[in-house]
Formats: sequence, C-alpha cells, structure tokens
Amino acid sequence: MFLVASVLYAQPSAGHLAMCSGVKQCLNYDLPACSAEEKKPNPDIKYNAEFCAPYIELRRRGLQVNDARAYELYRYMGRQYRVTYRVNGTLPVSKETMMYLFDNMEFTAQLVNAYRKTKYTITYDTPDKKRFSGDNGDNLFGSFVWLLNDSAGVNPGMHHVFFGRGRTKILAWNLHGTATAILDLKEINKDSVSYEFRAIVSPSGAVLNSIMNLGVFNNVVRGYIKEIIDNIEKASSEFSKGNHKPIANYAAFKDNKWQKNLQELEAVTRK
Repeated sequence: MFLVASVLYAQPSAGHLAMCSGVKQCLNYDLPACSAEEKKPNPDIKYNAEFCAPYIELRRRGLQVNDARAYELYRYMGRQYRVTYRVNGTLPVSKETMMYLFDNMEFTAQLVNAYRKTKYTITYDTPDKKRFSGDNGDNLFGSFVWLLNDSAGVNPGMHHVFFGRGRTKILAWNLHGTATAILDLKEINKDSVSYEFRAIVSPSGAVLNSIMNLGVFNNVVRGYIKEIIDNIEKASSEFSKGNHKPIANYAAFKDNKWQKNLQELEAVTRK
C-alpha cells in the first residue's frame, strides 16, 4: 500500500529495450513483443547473478514471465541502474490480523486514520482488488498492481509483490517514477510476526543513481517506510487490546459501510 508509495521516485523513460534484453538475458525467455535485435544484451550492463537475482526470485515466487501485468515491471527492472531499500522488524500483531488488513486495505487506511490521526486514502480500482490507488493526504501519491500474495503457494497471504508508480518529495527533490516492492511476513507466535520489506527502484541515470545511494537519502526513504509500518502496527494493536474509543470518535466509522469490517476484525483479533 503506502509502503510502495514511499519509494516511487525514479524518473521514468522508454523501457521496451530494457524489458526485452533483461528478460532474455536473465531468464532466457523470448517475449512475443520483442524482436531478436531488441533481445540482445545492453553493452553497459553485466547480466551477472547480482543483476539477474530479482528476475529469478520473482519467477521462483510464481510470477509468470508472460503475465502482461508484469511487463511494466520488466521495463524498469532491466535498466542499468538499480537501488534497493530494505526495512525489517517485528510487529506485535497476529498473522491472521495482518492478513485481514491486507485483504481489506480501504478499511485499513481508515482504521489507521482513526487511531493515528493520519489522512491515508486507499481506493480499489478494480473489483478483484488487485489494482488500487492511494495517498497519505500530503506528499505521497501512487497507483499499484498487486502481482502476488503468496510465494508459489507457500504460506499464502504472507508474501506480497507490488508494482506501482507515483510521486513524492524526498528532501529537496520532487520525484516520480516506479518501484517493485516485496513484503515477506513470518509468524513468530500467535501474537506476533516478523517482516522484511524491500523496494527496488531504477534510477534513470548515473546522477540520480548517485543521489539515491546517498546515506542521508536512504535514511529518509527508510524512515518514510518505517513510519507507515508503525502506524499500521499501533492502530491494529490498540484495536486488539480493546481500545475502541478512537473508532467511536471517528466520523467515517459512523457510516454503515465499515461496520461489517469492524465486526470481522474484532472476530479475527479474538481468535
């Protein structure tokens, strides 16, 4: 959700050649949309284990190379420069609670707003909930596709891959572009999970690549991501403890639209 939005800032550029060459060189797959010439390696890129690792990982997780939804992802992943941001930690929230929050992200945004006085908005753009848009009411905006919510059938609901585009402001830069985000959750016990979040972005050139690799830039991006995770954690934890006062005082939850979600979440947290 907004985890993705917090890292969308690489300037976009034409990526057809990057898609064709990257998929061919890393996965030895011939995309129908690519000519033989377009599938040749980019002389500025070393298609070694490090460069090809994200391609191989996504295929192992179950992403089909010929899935049209993934084409835009490959248009950026195949470019010369790449920066990865990583955040991990532990959440005092049950596995079942986290799965419910991801399955109902429009509701989750409102729950966080009620407890944390934030202004998050998430709107599903398709009935299957696989495409959605969101913002934080301030400097993060984005639209996303939810490519995977398991890892080749392993621990469904605990492994997520998103691809999105949006805009944000990082330090002095107003930036917009794309990111591939990978979130892995692991149950520690019935009341807590660990998480690892990775965002893979593709800068459009050497200068932007250098900026995005700066320690201060990295710290700001990681801080944005951590803030969103902390807000989700604190809101769900307070709800699980039975503190429902913020809900009673939150105008949006007076709408019957959310009553079913509140009842369902209550049932989940009591298991």
